[in-house]
Amino acid sequence: MSVKTNEIDLELYIIRHGQTYGNLGKSTEGASFADIHDPVLTPKGQRQAQLLGERFRNYPFDAIFASGLRRAMHTATFVAENQPGNGSHNIIVHPLLSENGGKEEDYTGLTFAEAKEMFPRIRLADGYSENDRIISFTSGWDDYRQLDRAQKVIEHIRNRYTNGAKVAVVAHAAFNTFLFLSSLGLDPTKLIFDPHFLNTGVTKIVFFKEGTGRYDMDVQLVYQNDLSHLYAEFPEYGLEPCYF
Repeated sequence: MSVKTNEIDLELYIIRHGQTYGNLGKSTEGASFADIHDPVLTPKGQRQAQLLGERFRNYPFDAIFASGLRRAMHTATFVAENQPGNGSHNIIVHPLLSENGGKEEDYTGLTFAEAKEMFPRIRLADGYSENDRIISFTSGWDDYRQLDRAQKVIEHIRNRYTNGAKVAVVAHAAFNTFLFLSSLGLDPTKLIFDPHFLNTGVTKIVFFKEGTGRYDMDVQLVYQNDLSHLYAEFPEYGLEPCYF
């Protein structure tokens, strides 16, 4: 009797950015326009991102993607900086990875040149030019439109990274939910659970080559919202309920 070989096509790591001042829920009085709409990492958030990078220091990614918002690019920078020699040391900014919501008249985001000055490791995803906005605006979109956006990102990655490739995607809590649902083929209007994504939480999803997956399923959720890289310094993440 032959044993089926499970052939991994893609390992996808969906990651939320580190803690920001926006996550703290503090008053925005006196804050700059950009800091209100595009908050930066707090010192704790930077440490979380550093620990995230250290988690993957011996695990080479073939690509690291991030949204064009500062908190995601900064978090991804810690991952890229800690990659081994055979890993990816650059960050691919994909405009479709922006957080849900946002109106262009409220905040248009950084230009690519401005972002590149802050985060030198970034480059744009295929199909975009330096004149394009690096964030998307989805205020008022329903769940299916957000899901379609997530599907476009997943297809973009799956069309380019195969044969066991390992890809990290650093984005945002709400939109990560749709990347999660799209990857697993779930309907957002029929969920009976909230997958949730905490700061620097890691979700691993494996795509097998067609017909080779375990139990005749070609997509596998390996773990969700894993925070083990934080437990030594932030034990509350492993011992107490966290919903922020």
